[in-house]
Amino acid sequence: MKKLLLILVCTIGIGANISLPDNFITDFNQTITNDKDKEIKYYGSVVFKQEKEILVSENGTQQEVVSKLFKWNYKKPTDKEVCSDGIQLIVIDHDLEQVSRYLIDDGLDLQKVLEVAQQISNRDYKAVYKDVEYLITLDNNGKLKKIFYTDSLDNRVKIVFSNMQYNSKNFDDKSLECAVPDDYDTIEG
Repeated sequence: MKKLLLILVCTIGIGANISLPDNFITDFNQTITNDKDKEIKYYGSVVFKQEKEILVSENGTQQEVVSKLFKWNYKKPTDKEVCSDGIQLIVIDHDLEQVSRYLIDDGLDLQKVLEVAQQISNRDYKAVYKDVEYLITLDNNGKLKKIFYTDSLDNRVKIVFSNMQYNSKNFDDKSLECAVPDDYDTIEG
């Protein structure tokens, strides 16, 4: 399960000819199919925010620092929240009343994937990153629509986004928070 959750972590950026926003809100459905063709389907929503900050050192050198925050709200078949800042992953499983915390060491880094993506048709892109092939599809408006890849456990993963809202002016930072209930068990990974 830890491996599966780490694979779900995305870090969005700009690469190839694909331009992604500073924030977005979307619904998703995710299908994971194992090597025996057994499927599990997840449904929920995703909230993403990217902030850029310029840091100036004592000698006047400027460095751009980008922070990326994600929150996956799983509604079916389980009630779960997955939050990430690109460094730490927090999983709150409401069905199990359990909180798991992990340091991210090997997740889907979509920014790196997009940097090597090559356009293969009008709305489709293909990328090979860390020996994994990704297929990325944009909708008619150039917004992220679908990601397909095979993970390190040979599961075929398909994530389809719907009702995508890029650069929402009413974006609420609180929608990115994972509030950890005090009475849940905690697992440090």
